[in-house]
Amino acid sequence: MLKINEYFYRLKGKDLFVHKNHSHNEIEFIQIINGNGLVIKNDKTYVLQSQHIYAIDARNAHIVYPQPEDCSDYIRNKIVIDADSFSEFYADMGEILHKLFDSEPVCTVANPEIDKIYKTVSELCSSQRKENIAFATGYITELIHWIYTNSEIKPPSDNKDTFQKMLGIINETDGLTSLGEISRTLHLDKHYLCRLFKEKTGVTLSDYLSEKIFEKSRKLLESTSYSIEEIAQKCGFSSQASLTRFFKNKCGISPSKYRRDKKPTYKLHI
Repeated sequence: MLKINEYFYRLKGKDLFVHKNHSHNEIEFIQIINGNGLVIKNDKTYVLQSQHIYAIDARNAHIVYPQPEDCSDYIRNKIVIDADSFSEFYADMGEILHKLFDSEPVCTVANPEIDKIYKTVSELCSSQRKENIAFATGYITELIHWIYTNSEIKPPSDNKDTFQKMLGIINETDGLTSLGEISRTLHLDKHYLCRLFKEKTGVTLSDYLSEKIFEKSRKLLESTSYSIEEIAQKCGFSSQASLTRFFKNKCGISPSKYRRDKKPTYKLHI
């Protein structure tokens, strides 16, 4: 279970370490309600903005520097989690969390539910009942996914170069790859790769992969004597029935009828 160390709703005024560069074995999710100033995390400086969330890996040196220094106008929602329990609980989200902490602050103006999440977590944790802490953990997980989905994560490589590498992976496999495999190969965020591909081609990555697989299956039907079941296997389908459903969805007829209509001249294969 997550060890939630702090759970403030609409906290006003100074923190113990405000204006001080510091680190501690915790993870912070701070939603600014009101205030101006700076936030420094991961050696990057961000403007402190109202109605924005800052995801901070507090194990690294960081500083929140609201102005004026008396913090009279500094109001925020805040969840602080023990870093060890956080890493253990979200062990399968390591890549997501690493990129999350390196992302830009996320605007929450369009989603008033975020403020309610902080309020609910604060109320649940204040009871100190184990079942309520478990419920609070669910809300925190929802918060993390929302922040990640709405983050503007900056890619480390050139867009043109990344796009060409994506095409290379897809062409080498005849489309028999997945977004997850491409993401792992290039060490880049899935959402970023999807946006980049759509920007460059005008079609979604999933649609393009689907077309590549259809083209491969069509060519095998036209130019080889492989059985429909063999072609299904070569195109990454679990069964002949799966290929048939896919093919009918693409062109309205079954693979068998397509082959008959095309009357192919088979090439011998050894």
